[in-house]
Amino acid sequence: MDDEEGQPQVEPDYDNLVRHRFVAAKVDAGTRVDRFLVIRFPGYSRTLLQKLVKDGFVLVNGRPSRSGWPVAEGDRVDLRLPTLSRPYARPENIPLDVLHEDEAIAVINKPAGLTVHPGAGQRDQTLANALAYRFGELSNVQGQLRPGIVHRLDKETSGVVLVAKGDQAHHFLARQFRERTLRKEYLAVAHGVVELDSDLISLPIGPDRHRPLRMAVRHDVGRPSDTFYEVKERFHRYTFVSVLPKSGRTHQIRLHFSALGHPLVADTIYGGRNDGLPFFVRRQMLHAFRITFTHPLSLSKVTFTAPLPSDMERLLTWLREEQAKI
Repeated sequence: MDDEEGQPQVEPDYDNLVRHRFVAAKVDAGTRVDRFLVIRFPGYSRTLLQKLVKDGFVLVNGRPSRSGWPVAEGDRVDLRLPTLSRPYARPENIPLDVLHEDEAIAVINKPAGLTVHPGAGQRDQTLANALAYRFGELSNVQGQLRPGIVHRLDKETSGVVLVAKGDQAHHFLARQFRERTLRKEYLAVAHGVVELDSDLISLPIGPDRHRPLRMAVRHDVGRPSDTFYEVKERFHRYTFVSVLPKSGRTHQIRLHFSALGHPLVADTIYGGRNDGLPFFVRRQMLHAFRITFTHPLSLSKVTFTAPLPSDMERLLTWLREEQAKI
């Protein structure tokens, strides 16, 4: 999950406690208990989770824990978690392209221009509002502002979004994101002619010190980030690529291609442009094309694909026509 935004200000309802149980995996070994919980419940503030530990709502192997205690592989972590009340995503009748739905999950093809969840300055007209209307009650792991949302896409990025209907399915899917056993494929159009047919971009990512809404390559405090790409088609001044991110940092693909010297078309935040291109190119040319993961009920591998949106299809057709004139 690549959402680095602040937590919503919510009040816990201690009259409505839900029991959760986890078994610490090898990747969790040495992690503080409070951090272990924050990773699994990103909709809850660290302060609230630390208070739950302090007040005895968290047990490790059947014994009360402390926030700073590290977990070991195989530790059983039990907690009673209060539901979060207000604010919540108000149900709104916004059309959804549902690629798949079953008892545990839904798979949505998000259009460009739709924000995933409410945040600062925007409470309505988001994917979360649409999900609340379409499905009713969903998982509450990320809080009531983000019902069912396991991961996110940038507002102007289109494509596949996974939705969990219950908390158990949510945790099952989120673990695959953390352990990188889930495969995501994006399609993008970048400026310039990318030289190598395929390569791995490995650059640490952290907040931009000068522009708060941006990320930056940070060798001092950045988190390790890897993006593998393959060239699908080259044009005179552009390249169509398939992208397989190995990690899930905020703006990872956009920043990595900018750092490579090939910003995505129309990504004006990271150096892309749309001058000289057709009028319909109005957002960064990035699409979450395909996702493969283990289904929480069948435990089998499943794959879902979101067709390339019309603006990217039109751009590729235009580029091929321009290439043919050279």
